[in-house]
Amino acid sequence: MKDGVLADSDTVRERRSKLALDQAALALRNLGPNHYFMPLFAAIICVMFYRWVELPKLTIWFVLLTLSVIPLGLLSGKFRHREPDTADAGKWILRATLAYGLFAVTWASMGIFLWAPRGDLNHLIIIMLLACTIAGNGALTGASKPLAVTALTVYGVACVLVPLREGGLIYNGIAALAFFYVLYLGYMTSQIHATARDMLMLRNDKSDLIVALAKAKLESDEARERAEAANRAKSQFLANMSHELRTPLNAILGFSELITSRTFLGNPEKHHEYAELIHGSGQHLLTLINDILDLAKIEAGGFELRESDVNLAYVIAECVSMVAPRAESNGCTIHTDVASNLPLLFADQRAIKQIMLNLLTNAVKFTPAGGDVTPFARLESDGGFSFGVVDTGIGIAGADQMRVFQKFGQGRHDVAINDKGTGLGLPIAKGLVEAHDGRIALESQEGLGTTVTAYFPPSRTQHRSALRATS
Repeated sequence: MKDGVLADSDTVRERRSKLALDQAALALRNLGPNHYFMPLFAAIICVMFYRWVELPKLTIWFVLLTLSVIPLGLLSGKFRHREPDTADAGKWILRATLAYGLFAVTWASMGIFLWAPRGDLNHLIIIMLLACTIAGNGALTGASKPLAVTALTVYGVACVLVPLREGGLIYNGIAALAFFYVLYLGYMTSQIHATARDMLMLRNDKSDLIVALAKAKLESDEARERAEAANRAKSQFLANMSHELRTPLNAILGFSELITSRTFLGNPEKHHEYAELIHGSGQHLLTLINDILDLAKIEAGGFELRESDVNLAYVIAECVSMVAPRAESNGCTIHTDVASNLPLLFADQRAIKQIMLNLLTNAVKFTPAGGDVTPFARLESDGGFSFGVVDTGIGIAGADQMRVFQKFGQGRHDVAINDKGTGLGLPIAKGLVEAHDGRIALESQEGLGTTVTAYFPPSRTQHRSALRATS
């Protein structure tokens, strides 16, 4: 619950920072022409005031104003091209406020540099310029509260204090009018700020909604693809299993009917032959059902590991002896490449044996006569353990290399042989390896063979020397 509240507060904080950045960006965009036009306006004002103010004062004010525009212009450019990161929102807004404040103070300093004693027309023009400036800048910077407050404060103080320099009833009255004028503009600016804030919030909400809709569509598409894939897998399962299950069942029923009919009652050899065929078909059927059940357990997370220290060299030798007759009938040769002094592997021995048998069976199946099949095991440099099978068989096309790890995922290379299988061997091997916190990898090239490697992490290895030390 507490984590959820913290996550919500972080989201709210991020949205506020983004809104503040958007408000500052809008205000700086409104102030964009200032970088070019304000020096021009200042030059015209200097020409107008030449009759009242000495040239050095005019020059100083013009140079200061021109220089003060540069930081604001540079920062506005960087602000537009900044990375969209809300973490440093406060720094960007502070820099923008300081840059704008420098410009505002310089422009408002006309009340000091250009004020001519006892020059009513001069005073009127300065007050008018300051009044127009505060009105214009209040509207331009209204989107951003820090910039708007800076504009109203700097220009408002100038509008009120400049007339008080001269004194007298009229100028004091102008100062009073300027005070209420600034308050009125402050109210108007707050309305502009509220309107801009609502507009930006609506735009951000619209953007968030578009992102959410796009994400929802993507998730929907992915869910639909998964559902379609599951439907295809179901159809493929039924298509494969209907053939794989019917073939041994038909053999069992057919040969058992022949025995029951007593057609060959006087021929014990035929009875013996049919019994062997029935037994072989039953074994094949049992293997299929076990594969399906094992895969179902793995996918449901119900496969329980019975872990112990496993001598992989012994397991590989046992698996090779089981597969050797088939390899011999296919005309391929098995070479074992097991590193000496291998550590024991802490794993489920039955699962490790099944992994190796599946890999060896696949390799022998897809390796033509004259080819080589090499089961291997080695210790990796990081202390992990890897074993697998290398063959010089027909190989697997790149487009099929991910498919073979899917349920019933035979690749196009299966058409090259008569014994296609069900496509459950590699998915089961992958599931068993991952149940041990490992990973499985396949490297293959058509016509050059295939290498399948199962990697187990260092936590599942134990050196024999360490074992002897603890025993």
